[in-house]
Amino acid sequence: MPRILHPNLTVVLAAVLIWAGPAAAVVSKPAAADSVGYAGEIARDLDEQPYGVATSYMIGTTLMEQGDTAGAVPYLAHAYRLSSEEETFATAYRDALLQLGYLRDALEVSQGLVDRGDVPYETWLQHVSLFVAMERYDDALDALTDFSAQHPDSLQLGMLRAEVLLRSHRWDEALDAYRGLLSVLPDEREHIYMAMAELAVHLDRHDEADALWVEGLSVMPESRPLRLGAVQHHVELGQDAAAMAVAAAGDSLAAADAPELDTSWVRTAAGLIVNEGRDEAAAAFLKPLFDAEALDLETSLLMGRLYARRGDWPTAIGILETVVSRRPGSALAQMFLGEFRAESGDLAGGERHVRRAVELDPADPDFLLSLISILNRRHPETFLRGERLPLDDPLRREVVDLAARAQDLLAGGGPAASQMMIGATMQAMGAHAEAIPAYRLAAADPQLKRDALLNLSLAYERLARQDEAREVLETLLPENGDDPVVLNALGYTLADQNLQLDRAERLIRAALKQEPDNPAFLDSLGWLYYRLGEQGNALDYLVRAANALPEDPEILVHLGMVLLELGRHDRALEILQRALVLGGDAAAIRPVLEELEPVSP
Repeated sequence: MPRILHPNLTVVLAAVLIWAGPAAAVVSKPAAADSVGYAGEIARDLDEQPYGVATSYMIGTTLMEQGDTAGAVPYLAHAYRLSSEEETFATAYRDALLQLGYLRDALEVSQGLVDRGDVPYETWLQHVSLFVAMERYDDALDALTDFSAQHPDSLQLGMLRAEVLLRSHRWDEALDAYRGLLSVLPDEREHIYMAMAELAVHLDRHDEADALWVEGLSVMPESRPLRLGAVQHHVELGQDAAAMAVAAAGDSLAAADAPELDTSWVRTAAGLIVNEGRDEAAAAFLKPLFDAEALDLETSLLMGRLYARRGDWPTAIGILETVVSRRPGSALAQMFLGEFRAESGDLAGGERHVRRAVELDPADPDFLLSLISILNRRHPETFLRGERLPLDDPLRREVVDLAARAQDLLAGGGPAASQMMIGATMQAMGAHAEAIPAYRLAAADPQLKRDALLNLSLAYERLARQDEAREVLETLLPENGDDPVVLNALGYTLADQNLQLDRAERLIRAALKQEPDNPAFLDSLGWLYYRLGEQGNALDYLVRAANALPEDPEILVHLGMVLLELGRHDRALEILQRALVLGGDAAAIRPVLEELEPVSP
């Protein structure tokens, strides 16, 4: 059930319940409402207590401030026993008992406080709350009667009584108590209507709840909690038309003061309907309003996205084209239209509209990243081999520029997924140093941490920062000890750096045990055998890897190097030349080729 406790009572009850928590860990007595005799035990134990009242109180409060409640209680009990009429001593002792969970002993002290007459308001409030915490609701109500006599001017006590009735499951009495407060507590009307309506919902008295929402909104039409409660209530019951009517009334009410069209209530109702899995119903309610130009931009975009979620690209595109024609200066509409066109297969059209979005709002990183995404789909070969393209290649330069601008605009923040995309883009284009900060930010997201750190390690490797590459993978291993990709990555890195080769073999074989035909893992084991000087075994694994991925330049380089060690120069030359054509590391391959070519016949 939604929260309907009055804030004052909620705070006090929370304090009582929190104080009751740690008793079992502090003392050997049960922290329960039926704990008895603790005060008497302490008094007996302190018969020989040498300290006076003031000293005991001072020691006790000092220990309380230091967090040693169990140690403080004997001193506070001694002060209370010797001077129980002193309110300060009694209050401190009561609070200490509460923290240890001795509610009955605390209640006994509290009763002594309220029996004195002319009791402070907070003391009464704590007393009532103790009864509630012990689920002694009749006693709480009786105490409230005495409380009211002590503080007849406190209208809040009526609210407190209604909340106690609610706690004790006296539903009809609680409703009546709330109803009676409407005229005397006008400042609490919103809370009272909310409490009554939510209580009616809890009791499955939905017609009564509906009437209460209507009544509350007629009295307080500007109340957002009441309107949202009414909309949610209708949506949860599947009364979508009623929910939309309440929402539309809220938008109409706001329209008088709004400088431009605002349909945020209708959008909220549609969103709640969508959350219930009724996308078609939400779209059906929005469509006539859209046709009548009675939806604001954000709600119109929501409707377009609803059709896109269903894969109805013609309708989604048609809606966004209309939105763009109505609001040609909306960068967001241009972006959605571009993305919808791209998803429908029209990548050129998608690129055109997203570029327009970037022109309209060049400071939005989402638009820049959207353009990168479409360029990736239009020119996949550039992203696959961007690192090996000339630095002045126009598309490579543009992609790096887009990613750099997005990175600057996010300024070390933004969604982790955006940082991950920036890192991957920079890495694909060979800008490994620029990828590093993006990957570090992305790794802060638990869902992205694994992939971000794997890519971060690769960026360090490309920058010849081998120690850092290895350290990143070592940090991944404890949380991913069964992940074959992580196992292989660390195993390969160790093998490539010619370190801990026995451990490297264990890691790679553990990965292969899970995926015995994975060509990347076969390549790693082949390269490990190359490092070990076992070229025959290396050749077996690298041939299997190359057969599975015949156009992977790194596997071909490894195979060429093994063939070279085996004296098969012609075949090595052929394989390495192919690796170079496929985009292999020219700086590493060309010197080998220069040595090989004179040797070949």
